[in-house]
Amino acid sequence: MSSNIRIRTEKFRAINSADIQIDGITLVAGENGCGKSTISKLLHYLFKTISNYDILVKQKLNKDLRDILTFLEIFQQEIVYSQKDRKFRADYNKEIEDLRRGLFFSDFLDDETEKWISLVDKVEYLYINYHQSEKNNLFEDDKLFNSRLLRINRIIKELLGKDYQFNDARDAFSKIKEVVNDKFKEAKGKINSRPTSIFTEELSSVFSDSKLPKKFEVKEYDDVIVSLDKSNLSIPFSIQNSIYIDTPMMISVQDSHNTHWDDLNDLLLDNQGNSKNSIADLISNQIISGDVEYDEGIFMADEFKFKRKDGAVFNLLDVATGIKSFSIIQLLLKNGHLNNKTLLIIDEPESNLHPQWIIEYARVIVMLNKHFGIKFFLASHNPDMVSAIRYISEKEGILEDVNFYLAKRQKDSFVYDYEFLDKNIDPIFESFNIAIDRINQYGV
Repeated sequence: MSSNIRIRTEKFRAINSADIQIDGITLVAGENGCGKSTISKLLHYLFKTISNYDILVKQKLNKDLRDILTFLEIFQQEIVYSQKDRKFRADYNKEIEDLRRGLFFSDFLDDETEKWISLVDKVEYLYINYHQSEKNNLFEDDKLFNSRLLRINRIIKELLGKDYQFNDARDAFSKIKEVVNDKFKEAKGKINSRPTSIFTEELSSVFSDSKLPKKFEVKEYDDVIVSLDKSNLSIPFSIQNSIYIDTPMMISVQDSHNTHWDDLNDLLLDNQGNSKNSIADLISNQIISGDVEYDEGIFMADEFKFKRKDGAVFNLLDVATGIKSFSIIQLLLKNGHLNNKTLLIIDEPESNLHPQWIIEYARVIVMLNKHFGIKFFLASHNPDMVSAIRYISEKEGILEDVNFYLAKRQKDSFVYDYEFLDKNIDPIFESFNIAIDRINQYGV
């Protein structure tokens, strides 16, 4: 399935202008520092934001409610555990756990709102009765009443803001419930309207820079679905998820500063149906002579294992980098994460590959597009990879859906314009000839 998606960006980092079609296989070439990785990240985090919009909103909601949840947990430790009714204590504990999990696992924010309000109501009831404990005998004997209440009161005051004055407990708890309701209402509004601000916040985080592109626009079938000038993000039809591979060395690296590493590792561990297919078999039988699997350890730590055809078994971290490169594709295929709505973004797919394996990797890319409709965005500066994508695509009858671009440096500057080459790769090879010129210059 064609995507007919076009991305246009201007005046961002090393990019002066780029207008790039994402349809089948797109390959951009250019010297180091020309902005290829910048485009890769723009594409990945755009589609990640769109496909995970609800999750991102819930993450922000969770952050906004974190102080209130902490207050409820402190109240649990300081007050609830002094309550005589064991069932009451158990119910409160369960409700706290539900609040921790609910924002991420529930599809219905209205239900979660009710849970939060219900627990705040319960805290209000206990707070008022804690003041009256000697009269109603709801609590175990506790000599720390006054100090605990003093701390709770100060936390409530901090929670509501130093400028907020309250003399009545019901008034204070009413304000807390108002804050909860407002935060949930705001989140539901964002999920429904999908403001572009969520995407711009993601970009600022990824690039550690508040400066955004002067222009960033995405079209699908000539209709603008994303623009920094547009208030809302539309949902693309032809691309619904993206996977970004910038190095095979990311395997098993968790909690990194690169969120796309964490995302990819999660996918490698997430088996959606063990989808064996001819391409996975091709990788196993004709290229790496083995299979990669994830073993959930019982007596040993969990690990990725490479099982060679001769029976030898290795930790995937210890095998050649080239095997890691093919193993990532193999695992994504076997786990069912690649389909005709996937955009697979690969920075320098040729890295750490033997020249023969560069050709094999290009062959796998072409076959994945031909047989499964997977879209590719490739950033390369290797002549073998460029040639292999060009001529294998032609042989397999999919050259029509392959496009090449070359980043050309503006004179006397460090910014680049991306030139559309269509199927003509000669200008790319002319840029590669600079290396030959340098050899002639520095050699004998």
